[in-house]
Amino acid sequence: MSRRIEIELTSQRPDGSWTWRAAGAREPKGELSGDLISFAASVGDELTVEAEFHMDGIEIIEVFEAKEKRPMPETLEILGSGRDQPLVTTQLVSNRKNRGRDRGDRGEGQDRRGRGDRKDRDRQESRREDDRPKAKRLRPDRAHRQRLIESLPEEQQPVAEKMMRDGITSVEQALRDQRKKARDAAQAKKKAAEEAAKPEDSAESKSPEADAKPEEPIPDTDAKPEKQPSKGKAPDSDSSDDFLTVAVKLLPGMRTAEWRDRVEAALAGIDELDLRDLRSVVVASESGATDEDAKALAEELRTKLTERVDREHAEWLAEVAATLADGRMVRALRLSSRPPKAGVPLPQDIVTRLTEAANAALTSETPSKRWITVMGAVAFSPVRRTVEPMGIPEKPDEELLAEVKKLSERIPHIAALFGVEPTPPPKRPRRRAGTPAASR
Repeated sequence: MSRRIEIELTSQRPDGSWTWRAAGAREPKGELSGDLISFAASVGDELTVEAEFHMDGIEIIEVFEAKEKRPMPETLEILGSGRDQPLVTTQLVSNRKNRGRDRGDRGEGQDRRGRGDRKDRDRQESRREDDRPKAKRLRPDRAHRQRLIESLPEEQQPVAEKMMRDGITSVEQALRDQRKKARDAAQAKKKAAEEAAKPEDSAESKSPEADAKPEEPIPDTDAKPEKQPSKGKAPDSDSSDDFLTVAVKLLPGMRTAEWRDRVEAALAGIDELDLRDLRSVVVASESGATDEDAKALAEELRTKLTERVDREHAEWLAEVAATLADGRMVRALRLSSRPPKAGVPLPQDIVTRLTEAANAALTSETPSKRWITVMGAVAFSPVRRTVEPMGIPEKPDEELLAEVKKLSERIPHIAALFGVEPTPPPKRPRRRAGTPAASR
């Protein structure tokens, strides 16, 4: 590959060739054929050339004529005043804080700072919305599944390894696809047979000999009877059917081994793992715990999960009360919408305090930004039906009205104050039977 470099012509030989070196340096250097220079050149000229670099040296393959230098533009000379002045000057100014005190607008300044504090508080509350550290997700090992694979016959190990690699759900989906394919093939065959029978029926009805007794076919004794397919295997079965047949046999054992890996990982991180993952392991124990040892593990996990949920629920109630006592009402509302233990209501005293704080925050003098923040927290809290604003803005802006319309289905009584009809949420498309639900 060639590249361009800058060279300087150092001498010219009698045969017309030139010697050169890198511009401004001693190395590299070499020779240059005079045929490549089609313009007037002299020793000391700096040229741009295209060169190829080889193991035994540098070969110049093209020389470009030097561009003429542009003349410098005309400039103006600044003469100055001619007076001798210091190069650096210093000027002292009075303190800004003192100047503010001299003015008679102390009350206005305090109001301005108060508005700024309120905006800062809104931003801080929005930042604190998700300030809790995220719980760790369940990452089980594969010890039990690997042990099961090693105990299988050699011809079944590839199937089990694919099940472990792609997941048991992929095998279950493949089985569902196979059943659907078989149903579709049977329906297509039945439909084709019905369509083929229609022309024959119409032809027989139009024939004058339709009423005659049909002749019975003479059996062909020389013909060989067709081989009937076996009931256990389809005639067009292939390697994929064999794979699924083996997978069906291995499915219960692989599911049990997977659950054992998950329950051991759940017990090891019972205090740090996400509650959703722990609950999923407990639910899966109904099909995964097949022996007494597995049932004991499931009972141990269920007990420890209950203890953790009770402990976190007590901490959650204390945090909601403490946050509300600190005046962080929006944060308290958002905390109240995420209880560790589902279905357990808030104590009545906390419900009353949250309701009163939200009522006092939603007034006709509250800015639209603050209205949106508080209303969004109320809409997903347990007190969304008990909050009654003390007033609404006289002229709400479009942003506030859009938020009211968005949350109108959850807070219909607040939406009615703005003259907004509750908007039902969009309907989700119905899932077909046999289609797995999307993972959340």
